[in-house]
Amino acid sequence: MPVQNYGVWKAHPVQYTVEHAHQDPRTPHLSLYFTSDDPPAHPSTEHHHHPHHPPTKTKEIPSLNRAAINIKSGDREESRLVYWVNETLSDHHITDSLTNLPYGFQSLDEIDHEGLDYIRGNLFNVHSGRILPHDVQGPNNDMIDVLEPRMQWAIEQHADVYLFGSRFNFGNGIHNIHMNQGNIPSFQHDDGVWQDGGMIFHSPREGKWVGVFLAFASQAAHTDDEEGHALGVSTWADILERGGKKKRRGVEDAVAIVEVNVDLRRHRLGNRSTHPVSLKDWRIHNSEGQVQELPQSAVIEPRAMMEFEAPMCPLSDHGDTITLLNGEGLKVHGVSYSAQQVKGHLQPISFVH
Repeated sequence: MPVQNYGVWKAHPVQYTVEHAHQDPRTPHLSLYFTSDDPPAHPSTEHHHHPHHPPTKTKEIPSLNRAAINIKSGDREESRLVYWVNETLSDHHITDSLTNLPYGFQSLDEIDHEGLDYIRGNLFNVHSGRILPHDVQGPNNDMIDVLEPRMQWAIEQHADVYLFGSRFNFGNGIHNIHMNQGNIPSFQHDDGVWQDGGMIFHSPREGKWVGVFLAFASQAAHTDDEEGHALGVSTWADILERGGKKKRRGVEDAVAIVEVNVDLRRHRLGNRSTHPVSLKDWRIHNSEGQVQELPQSAVIEPRAMMEFEAPMCPLSDHGDTITLLNGEGLKVHGVSYSAQQVKGHLQPISFVH
């Protein structure tokens, strides 16, 4: 059964608190407090730089809503989280539609908008993720260290925040602001596609869109398209790190989408591995689910590139996502582009990896 009350809340971040290990060693959260007022009722600048504690023993603050953001997993064997940041999210077509949303919570069942999907939405470079513990000594080495500067920046910028997740039953906040598929068996009932949580910040001052995405290291890196259940045995910990060492290049990035021509429906693929890769039963699909099967006999030599026509997989000039799947149906690579990048359809769009 998918996550209940899923949607997106457009708001203005005002202040935040964090729970350190001595405060809550089991299920700590970062609480981001926000208002849906337009224009925002921002506190004075002296409140922008440091977290504040609620005036009561509860985590609620009168007149503000709260986003409860997990910063540690309840899995005893693997309690760390994965953290991705996309500093160039303006290149993703999702930003074209977010701007027009009204302030407040919107159930995605009621508006013409899709949710987030860490596997199918191509929101970030998978291998840019960091696996981090909750709270340890030292700089820039735990979830608190990396999240706090993002919260401070957003508050100082008077940014808009788009919080994807599940609204509280009382309607005064939102949680499940993390990946919501590929869960361990005890949470498998929450699995679903296009219902992942996350935070997208927009600073009109800087003209910048930043996405912050969180997952549990124990969650699966591949899931099925119907239920969002784990597909295969690879977790984010397996993909990104094992025993403190980076893993060798695997299926997730052996071949990359290097360039596309929207008008001509051409895709250039690059083999980033040191061995030939057969594309037998491989396919490309767009955000509408249209599929182009690649030639059965195609083989890309090591460090080489090949170009393919994809007449069955048209690309939108309003922005699109493109995903490459191997013969087992596992995602190998994915990219996205916005309407602004199409540039009159004549120039190909290149992707930096």
